[in-house]
This record gives sequence, structure tokens and C-alpha cells, in this order.
Amino acid sequence: MNLLTFSNVVATGRGQLIEVQATGERGPFPPGQTKDLVELALKGIKELCAIQEAVLTPCLPLPW
Repeated sequence: MNLLTFSNVVATGRGQLIEVQATGERGPFPPGQTKDLVELALKGIKELCAIQEAVLTPCLPLPW
């Protein structure tokens, strides 16, 4: 059964976790799914950090 799970993951650009929050909206979910959710979130965070770095690098260092 595929349960709907929502999660919030906050991490540093180096992949260190700051916050992990998950909820099974339609009932409990297996513990292994938490690992999969965090791995997928870290992959997305890594991609976002790379995009931010590429965009901001020409502006760095900031004058302030």
C-alpha cells in the first residue's frame, strides 16, 4: 500500500541535517520510507545549492 507521506527537511549545503519532519497523512508508514525521503530531499537540496552557487558566484564577495 502506498501511503501519502509529507516531509520537511532542512539541511546545510554540506548535507548536514538541521530538521526532519514527516507525517503519514493516511496512516502509519514503514521506518525505511523515512530514510528514502531524507535521501531524496538531500539530493534536491544539493541540486538547489549548486544552482544558487552558480547564480551567486559572480556577485561574491558581497560588498557588505
